[in-house]
Amino acid sequence: MTAVLYVNIYFVISLIVLPGPSSGETLTEYNNLYNTTLKGYNKDCRPLQNQRNTMNATLYFYLRTIAKLDEVSSKMITVGLFEINWWDDIITWNPFSYGDTTLLHIDESLVWKPSMTLINTMSTNVGLLGLTQSKIRYWYNGYALWNVADRFQTTCDFDTTYFPFDKQTCEIKIVAWDYTTDKFMIYPLKPTVNLTYYSENGAWELVSTETRSEYLSYYSVVVFSLNLKRRPMYFVIYLLIPVFTMLFLNTLVFMLPSDSGERVGYAINCLLSLTVFITLVSEGLPQDSEPMPVIGYVLTVYLIISAIICVLTIFILRLHHKDENKEIPPTFRKMYNILTCATCKKKSTFVEAHVSSIELENVEEFDKQNKFDVLSLTWRKLSSRLDTICFISSMSSVITVGVVFFVIVTVKS
Repeated sequence: MTAVLYVNIYFVISLIVLPGPSSGETLTEYNNLYNTTLKGYNKDCRPLQNQRNTMNATLYFYLRTIAKLDEVSSKMITVGLFEINWWDDIITWNPFSYGDTTLLHIDESLVWKPSMTLINTMSTNVGLLGLTQSKIRYWYNGYALWNVADRFQTTCDFDTTYFPFDKQTCEIKIVAWDYTTDKFMIYPLKPTVNLTYYSENGAWELVSTETRSEYLSYYSVVVFSLNLKRRPMYFVIYLLIPVFTMLFLNTLVFMLPSDSGERVGYAINCLLSLTVFITLVSEGLPQDSEPMPVIGYVLTVYLIISAIICVLTIFILRLHHKDENKEIPPTFRKMYNILTCATCKKKSTFVEAHVSSIELENVEEFDKQNKFDVLSLTWRKLSSRLDTICFISSMSSVITVGVVFFVIVTVKS
């Protein structure tokens, strides 16, 4: 940590005291400086007078945009620029000897530069930083500045448990692979990524950034972390709301008259619509099994609820169309009594609360009528009662599953 602080302070002070860039008094003086500087220069040797010392470099990342994040392929594509700084003991000169020339631009292929690569690249090559046509800027005191702009494809370990309300941390890891840590070290120049020129991504919100140093065996590594939060509104509007709407319409099958002849077809059409919709949108959902997204369980439960509604619809219609002369088994009578128990209690409570305004004979007549209804139970009354209970139960199940899902993803994500 002390070494990082020392290097950062050293570079900041040097940038302050560096004079402004100059192209030299004449072209001849600039060419003389250029030729003199590169004469006898060995680009395969670290530009240190004392080769026993450790050479240090700093990295600074300017993030332009996050072009794409793909959960299926675990890929992140970013566009940005790396600013790499170091001190060169070989390329130094006296500006007054060359017409006050304080700055040189030299092709990167002609001088020494730190060989760095992306560890977590998605490209087919090793992900080397730098292009042969880019230039390295050198100041007269040996300060070197190398800018590397590119489109970087890196891997990202997605945790889609709470999709589409999930948060992700994607990293860009760079390693100095030519030299071990006793010869060459790289450090982040600042604790965060530069977002001055950042352009927002429509699907992801960049919450924060951070940088840190790591070690990979005997090699130095710099990690740039991007903390991202998914913008969920697209999936809420085009996935969750349509699914919930289809389930709501499916539960309304119990409100259709049993003699309409459309109940079974209506229930099956709702089930097929939900199945087709889930199949179509599944391509846009995270295709991960470990961890399994919570929304996958929710859609599965909703599909099961829709199938159960179809089964219950067929069962109730079968009871509705039974011969009224056929005796109702005791099991169904007990079921009817259990289902009507709560309703009877509510009616009795209502009567007791208003006994002062209702005549006693009306109350007795109400009790007799209620008892008569139980004794004169028919298949149609039983199916009607089952319709009411199934509608309430299915609607409650749909709402409960939805509420539990939103509570889980909003609290734990």
